[in-house]
Amino acid sequence: NARITDLNNKVIGELWDYVFRGEEMFPILREKLKARFPGVRFVTYDVFGNVHGPQQRELVARVPELLKQHKVDVVISAIGA
Repeated sequence: NARITDLNNKVIGELWDYVFRGEEMFPILREKLKARFPGVRFVTYDVFGNVHGPQQRELVARVPELLKQHKVDVVISAIGA
């Protein structure tokens, strides 16, 4: 796919493994991106669930359908370390 250069009126999905500070970092990312692209919208990580752990396979298997359902244009995938 072609790179998205303008996030206005785009939907960003957040994927996170619930390991390292996502609850702190995602709100900061949302704030900064909204300041730069006022029309951007977010589907927060809690919609997708913890993509790591005991239900990892089931949750990851649902990601494509959830992306489609929420009309996500781009994803931020955060993995803690």
